[in-house]
Amino acid sequence: MKLDARLQRGFKTLEWELELVANKTPNGLRSFRIGSQTAEAHCEEITRGVYSVLMDGRSYEASISTRPGDAPGLAGPYVVAVGPRRYLVELRDPRRWHRREPSIGAVGPQEIVAPIPGKIVKVLVREGQEVGRDQGLLVIEAMKMQNELRAARAGRVERVYMAEGQAVETGARLLRMV
Repeated sequence: MKLDARLQRGFKTLEWELELVANKTPNGLRSFRIGSQTAEAHCEEITRGVYSVLMDGRSYEASISTRPGDAPGLAGPYVVAVGPRRYLVELRDPRRWHRREPSIGAVGPQEIVAPIPGKIVKVLVREGQEVGRDQGLLVIEAMKMQNELRAARAGRVERVYMAEGQAVETGARLLRMV
């Protein structure tokens, strides 16, 4: 599995590609690649969120947690503490689609389009309704999975183009917000 990794400590930020080459081998080693360098480490979870890592003959204890208020997920961000040092780490799967957030202060109309082909299961808003950031707008079903599309910013629903039960293709206009 390849991931894009971003590590931040203070004002310094490093970015690289991280790849898990071989999951745990019979001798307990995990092989991974950071950028162009390959390394091996023996890693065991001691307690929830605390790991013992043996790498290049040195022992480390790493504590991994989320920041207060952040929802856990693959991307993070995670706070990784190794000894007295703390790092902010974010991981992204480059093959996965990521919603881009609008710029701070973004204004004007916004067309919400279908990210995948599917069927509209439920429209959660109506024309003229005020919505807040991250409020659910509609639910689209694809491959027997339901996905809720949420507002990227606060605004007002100006137009709803699709109705419940209607099939949509990728890129089809679903609604317009102002």
